Amino acid sequence: MTAATPRDVCPNCSAELLGEFCASCGQRRIDPGDLSFRQCLRQMADEMGTLRTRFKTIRSLRSLVVPGLLTTEYVAGHRDRYLRPLKLYFVCAAIFFFAAPWAGFHLGSLIEGDPTGELTRLVHARMAELSMDPALFAARFDFRVKTVYTLSMTVSVIASALLLQILYRKRSLPFGVHLVFAIHVVAILYLVTMLTGVAARLFGDSPSLVVGLGIIAVYQILALRHVYPGDIRSTLWKGGLLFLLTLVLNNLVSRGAILLTLKLV
Repeated sequence: MTAATPRDVCPNCSAELLGEFCASCGQRRIDPGDLSFRQCLRQMADEMGTLRTRFKTIRSLRSLVVPGLLTTEYVAGHRDRYLRPLKLYFVCAAIFFFAAPWAGFHLGSLIEGDPTGELTRLVHARMAELSMDPALFAARFDFRVKTVYTLSMTVSVIASALLLQILYRKRSLPFGVHLVFAIHVVAILYLVTMLTGVAARLFGDSPSLVVGLGIIAVYQILALRHVYPGDIRSTLWKGGLLFLLTLVLNNLVSRGAILLTLKLV
């Protein structure tokens, strides 16, 4: 009669280990080599890398508030101390959607803010088509609209960069300069939109919207002044065109993202 093989258990929760990771708590199987000097150094390096990324994220968000600073830093080659433009864009998008329940960017709030009732009609028609419970429909919509809207905003980034290339064509700047500038502007747009949405719930839609639009307009003009130094009058009318394009595209992208999300629910 052979002796029973002792169970391989997780030292963290005492559940039976059947693979590399514990099915109960998720902890990785302990290996004696984990406590070796080399492995300890490797783990310390990983932790330091994570900490460095967090500091870099905080520094990038703080610098983003200063109009044009991140773009001029990137163009000047000071890149390692900040997040890359596209990564910062997605960080700001993530912050925006994390705050979406408080900023009013969810299906219930969108329906309440639709004076024409068109969105309500489309939602009811889509729910009837899918025979779906309203609560489940709203949950699926809110989950999908985040990805759709974030990807749709790339249209605004590219269009803004193309406009800047036209407005500053005499300077013969690489297209990448305009693209980085546009990414940073849209990134700050996420944050301002989030704050405007939160303020609207506290102080009302009209004053919050006016303040939010004013912040975006001033930010864009100051950013242009920083990245594309020149005559103030020239900067003002170019900033006005960029602001107008931002408003039009943001409305179109928002509407398009909502309609596409309804199709994907």
